Amino acid sequence: DATALSGIDCDKSMRDSWFNGLLAMEDTLVLERYVNEELLKIHSGHDDDAHLSHVLEHDFLDEQVNAIKEIGDKISQLKRAGKGLGEYLFDQKL
Repeated sequence: DATALSGIDCDKSMRDSWFNGLLAMEDTLVLERYVNEELLKIHSGHDDDAHLSHVLEHDFLDEQVNAIKEIGDKISQLKRAGKGLGEYLFDQKL
């Protein structure tokens, strides 16, 4: 279902603003994981199409996995940095 995000209604989970960068990054991670799940569903449903499988694997799924890893690393860094000055300094490094 395109309106569900990890079992949560998208309308209820989407925010217009975030209190800090950590919340924004966590929401980003949820969205990236959702996109990855949907790509995997498409991939598994079309095993008979070698070209589609190749495009999904090399152009989309690899990119999604790298993005999820990068966002997860940034979330870990933000948690270690802490609120206030730590978050400000983290933001300056981006």
